[in-house]
Amino acid sequence: MEQVTAVSAPTVLMVEDHDDTACLVRFMLERQGYTVRHAPDGSNAKRLTETSPAPDLVLLDISLPNLSGLEILRTIRSTPGWREIPVIMLTANALPESMSEANNLGATEYLRKPFSPERLLQTIESFLPLSQAPPPSTNEE
Repeated sequence: MEQVTAVSAPTVLMVEDHDDTACLVRFMLERQGYTVRHAPDGSNAKRLTETSPAPDLVLLDISLPNLSGLEILRTIRSTPGWREIPVIMLTANALPESMSEANNLGATEYLRKPFSPERLLQTIESFLPLSQAPPPSTNEE
């Protein structure tokens, strides 16, 4: 009998304080086969970097309660096991100095809100190809 090894879905950590945006992004990503973890503020995101295994990718807002996304990015880039993961800044902050600081701290990509769902999915897939994710389950037998 052949043994089948389960392939786990790539995990995305979304750090987003706006519930509407978080719900939309979670729906989009889970529908594509990704696993989504959500931190609603900077403190929760920092705690996750200290206590949880690294995700495969981080979506990070800049303007967050408690700690800014730039502080979280700094923490990610200094935490073993988290340093090399792609971090996509997904933010309404279009200030050139914020974009420059995010780039200097090691942001992999910078997408502005409001965002195109297609563009967001394309960007994520460029770092986490859907071929890594298991096919969506169908309940047909």
